[in-house]
Amino acid sequence: MPKSRVDTDSKMSKLEKSDSILLIAIAVSTVMGIFVPSFGIIFEPYLLVLLGSLLFLNLIKMDPQQLGLQFKRPIPIILFTTIKLLAIPLFLFGVTNMIYPSLAIPVLLLSGISTGLGAPFVINLFEKSHQLPLVVGMIISSSIVVPFSLPSLVYFLIDTEKFHIPLIDMIILLAEALFLPLFAGWVVKDKIPKVAKKIEERSFFPSVLLIAFMNLGIYSKFSNYFISEYPFVIIMIIASFVLFFVYGFIGYIASYIIGEKKDKSSKAASFVIMSYINNTLVIVFASQFFGTEVGALAAFYNLAYYGLMVPLKKLFFG
Repeated sequence: MPKSRVDTDSKMSKLEKSDSILLIAIAVSTVMGIFVPSFGIIFEPYLLVLLGSLLFLNLIKMDPQQLGLQFKRPIPIILFTTIKLLAIPLFLFGVTNMIYPSLAIPVLLLSGISTGLGAPFVINLFEKSHQLPLVVGMIISSSIVVPFSLPSLVYFLIDTEKFHIPLIDMIILLAEALFLPLFAGWVVKDKIPKVAKKIEERSFFPSVLLIAFMNLGIYSKFSNYFISEYPFVIIMIIASFVLFFVYGFIGYIASYIIGEKKDKSSKAASFVIMSYINNTLVIVFASQFFGTEVGALAAFYNLAYYGLMVPLKKLFFG
């Protein structure tokens, strides 16, 4: 067999092995979080730290100059951000309020949150994509705007005597989870490039471990619902998967209108920036300011968030 064919087969088997490891880690950590909550709850206070660490590991792969180019031609990011933080939450809040009013507030919070800090891991998993700067650009843009847009939506659409998002608290949460790892990634890449290269080459398994820890922490917090409230769990799971695909479909369609390129990589990136949202941040502040039930939809969204990564990779890139 020709050497090139052997190398190709080796790469494919390695890729499939990585996918299998990721799926196993997600499944095991989800089950353990539900059925062994006393262990998983150890990680719950550190969700944003774990998420920030995941972002750091995957930002190392990005060329900062390519990120700068995204903001030199800002129209696509501005339009994507407007759709993400205004059009989608307003539309879905209105629809949900008519169809299933008790879910309207959780849907508004989940739909109006910024692009997720785990999105760079997803786009890196899909392919070594030149679309990583677009994804990171959307994270930065939407994270800067969301402390103002989401509280405003809550103020105008919901009874603010019952529900209120403190602006300063939200900014602090975002700063801890986003801007610290972003700054750390740039410093490491610029000052100690050899270390950055090693992190880049070996980031997959630490990333999978961080995802497993987050799953443990999230599902341990909501494990009682799985045990005692089956109808609630079924509704949350159905809603989370429906929302995931609605977000992604809107992003996919938007890529035809906004995107400068129409290739499959651009479409995948548009799907990711809309569907891979900052649900962990919603879990943290919704549970703190709105109550556990309001944060439950964001927690169950993790099933779609991580469980569909490998299937979507196969769908977009074969």
